[in-house]
Amino acid sequence: MPPLVHYNATNPRHRAPASRILVAMILNMSDDGINGTVYAPSASLLKIYKGDGTMIYVLLLLGSVLFGLLLLLIGAVLLLKVKNKIAGVLVSVLGMVFLLFPLAIYLFLIPVRTRMVLSTPAVAAISTLPSMPVPTGKPVIPESSPTPSTEQVSPAPICFAPDEILPFAFMPDATRLMVRASTGVQIFDLQAGVQDAFIHASQNIFTAALSPDGQTIAWSLQDNTIQLVRLSDQKILANLSGHPDPVYHLQFSPAGDKLFSASHDGMVRIWDLSGKQVAPIEVGGEVVGFGLSGDGSKLATIPSDGPVLLWDLVGNTKIAEFEGSGGYDTSDAHFSPDGQYLAADLATGIFIWRVSDASLVWNEVKNSMAVAFSPDGRYLAYSNVDDGNQVILASPDAGRVIRTIERMQAPVWELFFSTDGSLLAATDGIEIHIWRVEDGTLLYIGKVACP
Repeated sequence: MPPLVHYNATNPRHRAPASRILVAMILNMSDDGINGTVYAPSASLLKIYKGDGTMIYVLLLLGSVLFGLLLLLIGAVLLLKVKNKIAGVLVSVLGMVFLLFPLAIYLFLIPVRTRMVLSTPAVAAISTLPSMPVPTGKPVIPESSPTPSTEQVSPAPICFAPDEILPFAFMPDATRLMVRASTGVQIFDLQAGVQDAFIHASQNIFTAALSPDGQTIAWSLQDNTIQLVRLSDQKILANLSGHPDPVYHLQFSPAGDKLFSASHDGMVRIWDLSGKQVAPIEVGGEVVGFGLSGDGSKLATIPSDGPVLLWDLVGNTKIAEFEGSGGYDTSDAHFSPDGQYLAADLATGIFIWRVSDASLVWNEVKNSMAVAFSPDGRYLAYSNVDDGNQVILASPDAGRVIRTIERMQAPVWELFFSTDGSLLAATDGIEIHIWRVEDGTLLYIGKVACP
């Protein structure tokens, strides 16, 4: 019988619960345990652990047959010698169950046959096989192999291992990623999968932001101060003090000439790059998130409770209120590049408003912690916790789903694009995933330890 599935178990994408291995193992007589040819009705019913696990399951099933035969023998003894009909019948029925279990699986679970050929751990081509006859015990002459496919395949994603799973920005060249650590910032060369640099901080840092030109980093420290650091030589350019509470949100203006900061003290403070504080915006109440428009003329603030507020930065005046229920410290507000829409992930889901009249455009996802517009304005990226932590690309008004990318292991709480819009990064606190936006291909994975 030709194999239904030829599987390379080093590919984690095709793993399934261990209970589903039984079907795969019944007909498998390979003993390599890792990259063997195994049988299964579909790839979703197959899992092979590293190590010689294949023969273990084969032996278990053979043991089931032998145990069934033993029970039948005991049942016969009870019926014929001991004359205990009830016990004899029960033991005989139980023996039949153990005896016929492998055959039942073969007859009823194998009819859907899918063949997956993986030439590398992340390369798969799927095709459907015709129905196959029940084995007769006679030698089977293998069919001639088909001509190898010339279809383009995607390489395995490159893995990198940050100290913590806290990414916050791409460098402008889109080949390097910045990841926050407890005592600094790591910069990773994504194509090589290695750390390119480490920017050290004098204290634990709470959040960080990168200037648009990629030359300056801002981070907030545990003593509630903020520092501006030049990346080229790690020189501290300015120390900013004023917030009485920890600062959890930092963002440079689009022009890169100002830094905005917010904490739970009810103020959004604005700084120039020399460290001087410009007139702050007194929001009132805790500020748990904010966002700047692409032209730098407007600011949206998210409170812990109440509506999202829109501010005119020319005079630091409030100009509109958007309905909403407040947010959390993971909440963010994002303007579409053309300034037409404002999106925010709040406590009760994602809200998208039309900026011109503060009207609600979309609020279909009720449980999310991440949303972002692509720099070219073509996409809105968001996650949906209620749909298995799915990451989705949609039209800017979210009315049309363009591409469903991937489900992550836990709720996604950060999404951001590279400056050129070619890459999308997400983190769920367990892994960092970076996809090519054009086709949704997973290019890079960040995790605490790479294989």
